[in-house]
Amino acid sequence: MNFTIKHIINLYLYSSLHISLCCAFLYLFTIKRFDIEVDHNYLIFIVSSTIFTYSIHRIIGMNKVRKFEHQGRFAVISEYRAHIIVYAIVGGLACTYTYWGFSFSRIKLLLLAGIISILYTLPVFGKSKRLRDFSFVKIFLIAFVWAIVSESIPLYESGISFKIIVPLFLERVLFFIAITIPFDIRDIEVDRTNNVKTIPSALGKNNSIFLAISLLLFCIVIEIYLSYNNLFTGFNSAIIAYVITGISIYFVKDKSDDYYFSGLMDGTIMLPLILLQFLN
Repeated sequence: MNFTIKHIINLYLYSSLHISLCCAFLYLFTIKRFDIEVDHNYLIFIVSSTIFTYSIHRIIGMNKVRKFEHQGRFAVISEYRAHIIVYAIVGGLACTYTYWGFSFSRIKLLLLAGIISILYTLPVFGKSKRLRDFSFVKIFLIAFVWAIVSESIPLYESGISFKIIVPLFLERVLFFIAITIPFDIRDIEVDRTNNVKTIPSALGKNNSIFLAISLLLFCIVIEIYLSYNNLFTGFNSAIIAYVITGISIYFVKDKSDDYYFSGLMDGTIMLPLILLQFLN
């Protein structure tokens, strides 16, 4: 990999563009399964709010990792700090503009996810703690917010039955817990330095990987149950995506390069839509 290509990849990954596109892909997969029309304002909101939240998280998070700031992804984030601040401002302005243009009912639905995202990112608790700095909670907060924003709200607003929304919400929460466990494995030393306990620090690396793959199996079970009743499309693409994700998680124990995590593991979020388009 030459110098120029590496810098482009770093800018793409650590500018939060990659993870924001993942969120967009997941939203589009959700609505395509039910043949729901794309809400472009909502799409802009979830992309810009993801850029804003992750950019702020990276800027503030550097204060928690001074010991590691010249290593790996932290060195890259330090290098692009000025860029990331600009992306945070642009993302914040865009998501604020779209948010206040929503209906009051949608604003209320997004309120809890927004509060969690802010408290997750900003050090508003004692000893400059963020919500994510409390032991064991961050993985569940991430899963909850992603599931609500990318799936539950669009389906609820489209009049989909709670008999479908609830199991799909559970499925997506389990999926995000599964793919977030590898990141906790990656960050085990950083979290230990900050006295933050996580699933990998409690169960160990191998048991955590087994748990993550088991959660994906539960996702497959939910898909089979819902598809057996012919409630929506996209069954094959979802199952294949879970299998590929499970294989990726299995090989996490031998990986240390952050491209595998921030690139490939986050990229599994895009798989359902890509497979849906390909299989169709």
